[in-house]
Amino acid sequence: MEKLRTIHYAVLNEIRCSQTTSQNILDVGCGDGIFSRALSETYPISNITAIDTSVSQLCSRDNLIFIKGRVEQLPFASESFDLVITVLSLHHWKDKGKGISEIYRVLKKGGRLIIGDPLLEDWMSNRILGWLMQVLDGGVFTDKNKISEYLKATGFENIRISLIPNTMKTLYLIAAEK
Repeated sequence: MEKLRTIHYAVLNEIRCSQTTSQNILDVGCGDGIFSRALSETYPISNITAIDTSVSQLCSRDNLIFIKGRVEQLPFASESFDLVITVLSLHHWKDKGKGISEIYRVLKKGGRLIIGDPLLEDWMSNRILGWLMQVLDGGVFTDKNKISEYLKATGFENIRISLIPNTMKTLYLIAAEK
């Protein structure tokens, strides 16, 4: 398995601890595909679809396919996935509310959403430091209240937002159910 970051292990642990036995998993904003491949190896009986705006060079394998696309307009039928994950992607979405709505649409009833992303909390809530981190990263971070609003407005329930340990108090795990 390729080298994963702490946030990736936190998401894998959340899947494992929740006893989610997902058959169809969607990885939104898969980037270079490293985490998608780790999911494929960890859950070999699941079907994993990874989507990103720049996946042209990524190779699919038995239980993993890569598709080019955007979270704001997911090219899947409603209620197609048991689990949707997104790691270090949310802050790059152009329309976070629309992205959350699309994820809700493609999740099956009882399905779960797991997000790992930086939030403007703790020291990053300082306007100057938060701004600097966003400039360096190239994304637009949100905070706990705003992400909760998006999730609740869409219909998600059992929303949990928690700090991921050993991440300089910047990375959070967000879990919700449809």
